[in-house]
Amino acid sequence: MGSGRMIIDEIKKELLEAENILNTEFSFELAEPNYIRCIELINANSDIKDDVEALIISMFEDKAVSSEPIAYLMYCLRWPRVKTWMEESLRNTPDAIATGAPMEKVIDAYDDDWENKEFYKSI
Repeated sequence: MGSGRMIIDEIKKELLEAENILNTEFSFELAEPNYIRCIELINANSDIKDDVEALIISMFEDKAVSSEPIAYLMYCLRWPRVKTWMEESLRNTPDAIATGAPMEKVIDAYDDDWENKEFYKSI
């Protein structure tokens, strides 16, 4: 297993742990250290950005993680590919009014005034 794959697996593990915290502790603040570790891993390994983007999109698409972990990461990273994917998915969702809120939450995180940033210490 290459080091890039190991880093991707570590990012996935952190996102799943954060999602578990959100689902059991209902705390953005307790999940934040997992997000910070993801950002640190991503920043230290910029050569795997495409793989991380694919991971984030697939985990969201598979409902392995909710919008909150991805919104936090995208508030910090501002990756256009993820935003474009969310926007296209929202446009192509036949019942977007009923089911598009998670995608809208991620798209909203690209705004400097993202409303959920107040729940976090590090941003």
